[in-house]
Amino acid sequence: MFSTLYLAVLLTVLGTFAMSEDPGNCPDYTDKVCPFNYKINDCCAQSDCPSYAICCIQPCGNVCRRKAEKPIGTPFVDGTKCEIGHVFPKAWYQKLWDNISSGRMQI
Repeated sequence: MFSTLYLAVLLTVLGTFAMSEDPGNCPDYTDKVCPFNYKINDCCAQSDCPSYAICCIQPCGNVCRRKAEKPIGTPFVDGTKCEIGHVFPKAWYQKLWDNISSGRMQI
């Protein structure tokens, strides 16, 4: 009876450590500069990637990459503003309208 209880507690503790594990390290960038004027985000959270991969910030967008041993690249931080898919930069008039509608700029 005692050994069963001990085993259950041990498995619970080990499971907690496994679930709170650091997401891992991102490998180096595949491209140093993005040739496009937009980004393609494949992931916006670590949960968007398979268990063997990590969501990494790349010049052309966030992608799921296989975990690396050394911390070279930049992992995506969950909770950061992100949008899945093609993300185009805002034009000058869109930025101006955002400032006007938010009250940061008076006409």
